[in-house]
Amino acid sequence: MKRNLKRMLAAGCCALIVFLSSVRLLLPYHAAGYDDRCAALADEIMETVCGGDLQSWLDTALPERIGMSSADWYAIAAAQRGYDVSAYSAALQAYLAENEEPSATSRERMALALTACEPEPPAVCSALLDQSAGKMGIMSWIFALHLLNNGVPSGAVTAEQTVQELVNRQAPDGGWSLAGDSGDPDVTAMTLQALAPYRDTDAAADAIERGIAYLSEHQLPSGAYQSFGTENPESTAQVWIALCALGTDPLSDSRFIQNGNTLLDGILQFRLSAGCYAHAAGGAENQMAAMQTYLALTAAELQQQGRGSLLLFRGAQPVLSADDPPETPQQTANPPAPQQTAESPVQTAAASDAALLTTAAASAQTTAAGSGTTVIPHETQAASSETVTTAADAGTTAAETARTTAPPNDPRSNAEKYPYRIPLTAAAGAGFGIAAVVFLIRKNRSAKTYLTLGGGFLIVMALIWFIKIESPERYYQAERKTGGGTVTMAIRCDVICGLPGSEAYPADGVIMPLTEFSIAPEESALDLLYDAVRTYTLHAEVDGISGETVETAYVRGIASLYEFDFGDLSGWTYTVNGVRPSVGCGACKLHDGDCVVWEYTVNL
Repeated sequence: MKRNLKRMLAAGCCALIVFLSSVRLLLPYHAAGYDDRCAALADEIMETVCGGDLQSWLDTALPERIGMSSADWYAIAAAQRGYDVSAYSAALQAYLAENEEPSATSRERMALALTACEPEPPAVCSALLDQSAGKMGIMSWIFALHLLNNGVPSGAVTAEQTVQELVNRQAPDGGWSLAGDSGDPDVTAMTLQALAPYRDTDAAADAIERGIAYLSEHQLPSGAYQSFGTENPESTAQVWIALCALGTDPLSDSRFIQNGNTLLDGILQFRLSAGCYAHAAGGAENQMAAMQTYLALTAAELQQQGRGSLLLFRGAQPVLSADDPPETPQQTANPPAPQQTAESPVQTAAASDAALLTTAAASAQTTAAGSGTTVIPHETQAASSETVTTAADAGTTAAETARTTAPPNDPRSNAEKYPYRIPLTAAAGAGFGIAAVVFLIRKNRSAKTYLTLGGGFLIVMALIWFIKIESPERYYQAERKTGGGTVTMAIRCDVICGLPGSEAYPADGVIMPLTEFSIAPEESALDLLYDAVRTYTLHAEVDGISGETVETAYVRGIASLYEFDFGDLSGWTYTVNGVRPSVGCGACKLHDGDCVVWEYTVNL
């Protein structure tokens, strides 16, 4: 009897366990369980950055990094977490009093850091806002709205005008970008961060909803996002910050969980070790990636604790004035380029090459029409402060500007090109023959000896006949390729002309003039850049390449000009026929007649 009772109890327990497990599987799973992991990951980053004593680091080490974008962002995060950042604020105000920051977005970022650190925005914040808003494309409007959202007074712009400016820049697909007619997840997220306080207003509600839909549609199966063709943690972190600002928990919102992967899963792909993150898969440690991940984790913590948004300080609740409607005229998604300013000079130095850009783009359009490739006509391409200046007023013709680097057809035979081969072959044969005779005289009859001599002779022959010895002049010419046609490419840095620190680079912004290259079929924009590097003996640094996988390649520097050299939004971008591709340079295949322009920008 007791045995049967035990069996019944055991069976009942098993049935209860199965029932509860089934009920749990049928219920929607929320990723709120990641909360503890978020806190641990944030602690890891801080432990790596400051060694464990965060307050001491804020008081001593961080003020020594004034001028670096990461320092401002760490100060903002620390202020939002309740730490004393008065030492950093004092150092930053002293820096601004003694230095003139050339970048508009950097000035606004510093003003935002001061606003976060102080109970009331210092007067210098208003001055920085007035001289920077709108001066460097969409990013300077985004930072301007953050300052206005936090009560920084301005005599130059209003929140109403700035909101309208950003809404007008929305692309047809619902996103925002630096230029062009399609969105970019990174820029879209940063725009939504600034617009978030106005999500219930007539001025911005529809644009915000379209922006959220864009981000949901462009999340990758891994849970992460890509920008400029590269999947990376920074873009993913920016989306996380934006959704938290909009009151959405992306770790439990089904719109932002792909194949079971959340934004956190997407970021953790790039975690190398405790507190260390890479910018791209297979890349090295990147401090910017760790810093932006920390900002996202801070934003998540603030949201989970009901303490507001990462970029709204001291409970700020901005509103739009119904009595002061925006006076900004309606604009297209891609407004015309502003007049020349100190921060965004009109690229008049590009006039000579720009004429060829027009010709090459028209040529590409004609060529593509015959090959089934769709190319946007030059006349309809976006013109803004972030794109290459068009050639409306340029008078230089293509023939006067273009140059070719491919070596001419060489009618000589291989024997004439490489005359050293026959003498070296004869010398090697004589040397190995003499060695064989010596072994015979010494009565060495070992087969291994003669097999070794024969193998060595074959290796030497291979080296002589397969290695091409050329003069430096001939080596540093792009290889003449066949089957893919010809393309043109230029490398420019016009936007930094006249800025402090630009003295080391060409005064006219032309690192490489518009140059003609032959290409092979399926050649990529990265292959073409390598051709230019070889032709002009330039230096280039490329990340994100793993083995033969080049689709995730990210160009960090060309001609010793690197990302972040001119502000935290500076770096290299490229266009093909005036259009910014949606994939990275390693995945962008070129066609006959294409025109590629690598351009350094301060609004990456």
